[in-house]
Amino acid sequence: MLALLISFSVLRASNAQADILFEGYSKILSGEQHIGYVISRYEFDAKKKQFISTYFLKTGKGPTEVTESLKAYADAELGPISYEYTTLAGKESKTIDAKFKAGNLSAVVKHNGKIQRIEKKVPKGTFLSTFLVYLMLKSKEGLKSETNYEYQAIAEEDAAIYKGQALVGKEETFNGFKAFKILNTFKDIKFLSYVNERGEVLGTNAMGQGITTELVGTPSEATAGLPYSPTLLKTLFGSVPEGQANVVVRSAKLKEAESKAPAPSKQMGVPQGQGIILKAQPEKADSKGH
Repeated sequence: MLALLISFSVLRASNAQADILFEGYSKILSGEQHIGYVISRYEFDAKKKQFISTYFLKTGKGPTEVTESLKAYADAELGPISYEYTTLAGKESKTIDAKFKAGNLSAVVKHNGKIQRIEKKVPKGTFLSTFLVYLMLKSKEGLKSETNYEYQAIAEEDAAIYKGQALVGKEETFNGFKAFKILNTFKDIKFLSYVNERGEVLGTNAMGQGITTELVGTPSEATAGLPYSPTLLKTLFGSVPEGQANVVVRSAKLKEAESKAPAPSKQMGVPQGQGIILKAQPEKADSKGH
């Protein structure tokens, strides 16, 4: 489920040739308290024609510490290929290694040392829940206001298939950026996501639980005072994510460039008698342009 809210075995490293579609750090809040962080990356490998979703989540410290990670692969039409999921919560541990072939799911689940095998048919059109936003972008309607997207997806944390519904509301402002407010219902749980037209998740709200996430501009804003392992992140992502491929960072860089631009002077002004020339404005990070 947490794969949709944003998403320690040795996992496959990311393909260095893949293009990063999104990469960012989000802080997790319980009310006003900063309790954790999520690092998320989406890529597309043009050579293999595969989408890749990777995330790492951590909340709490010591005995209350919870970690979760996912590495998922889908084909160019977002049909499932494979995924590896891991979670650790105190003494509880669970890993799922799942593969898909010819419409069948084959998974090995290790839960607190016990091994279970899952074999099941996967109905056509079913996808991994971590790729929901990209399925919506690729749909006939695309990601636009006042649309109802009904789907069937695999919850990576239990390798089970559930029906879901995503209601896309009107575009509004979230933390200063334009975003669609999406009400998602999956596994009988409702939560809100704020997603821009590029499919970048700016924030989420687990309704009734008081848990929210916010995309931030620097890793330190997300991880401040919480356990952080560069070695573990290198194993999962292939390198320590910089979190630079998102609208928050693009906007900050644009503002910095504007602040460093030289102020107009007499030498830089327009020649006398030629009137006023309006300088072209730089594209805003949250505008319709990409």
